[in-house]
Amino acid sequence: MRYRIAFVDCDPAQIVHFSNYFRWFDTSSREFFTACGVPSWRDTERMSGIIGTPLVDAQASFRNPATYGEDIEIETWVEQWNTKSFVMRHVARRGDTLIAEGRDIRVFAKRDAADPLRIRAVEIPAEYREMCG
Repeated sequence: MRYRIAFVDCDPAQIVHFSNYFRWFDTSSREFFTACGVPSWRDTERMSGIIGTPLVDAQASFRNPATYGEDIEIETWVEQWNTKSFVMRHVARRGDTLIAEGRDIRVFAKRDAADPLRIRAVEIPAEYREMCG
């Protein structure tokens, strides 16, 4: 995923605020699934009840500062597939310079039949695992 950093992404020191990396990593996660051919979460909910891949853990390390007007690229991939959860890795770079690294754990989820306001993790569909390597 490519992104041009906006002024609004920065703190008063004109450095990207850390929270934006989590937002960009989350966006890059969905872009990853789109690139693999996984339908939109609206479509997966309609077809199989899967509402998406909510986070259960997120971590990041910030290696170099970035500021507005700079172009960054975020590379995202699945590092490990488990039965119901999976680990995604994210690397943000400005050219050859490492800016930030992230790791998150996600699950595929459906609405809880007993309480539709709650969700529950489900086994990762084999076809999505195959599509995304």
